[in-house]
Amino acid sequence: MATFVATPLFGGAMIVDLPETFTDVSRIRQIPDHQEVFLDKDGYTSIMFDITERVGTAGSGAAIDGAAMTTHLEDIVDSEFDTVKVWSTSNTQFSKLP
Repeated sequence: MATFVATPLFGGAMIVDLPETFTDVSRIRQIPDHQEVFLDKDGYTSIMFDITERVGTAGSGAAIDGAAMTTHLEDIVDSEFDTVKVWSTSNTQFSKLP
C-alpha cells in the first residue's frame, strides 16, 4: 500500500497528497510558474498540475467544458497528432475545497 505525503503546490496555495515515491521535478530542471511536475522515483509515472485560462465559448455544460478541456489537452500532446479523442467525461464534486 502506498504511503502519501502532504505536498504544497504553487508556493503553498494548495496542498495535495502524493505518494512518497514522487519527487518535485523542479529540483532537476526549470518548470514554468503555472506548472508543478512530480516524477515517480521508482518508475515512469509523472503527475503534472497546470493552471490554465478558460478558453472557448461562454457558458458551461458538459459539451462546452469538454471542448475547453480538449483544447488544453491538445496543447500538451505532441504536435504531430491532429486531434485528441476524449472517450468520456463525468461531473466531479470536490467535497474538501473551501
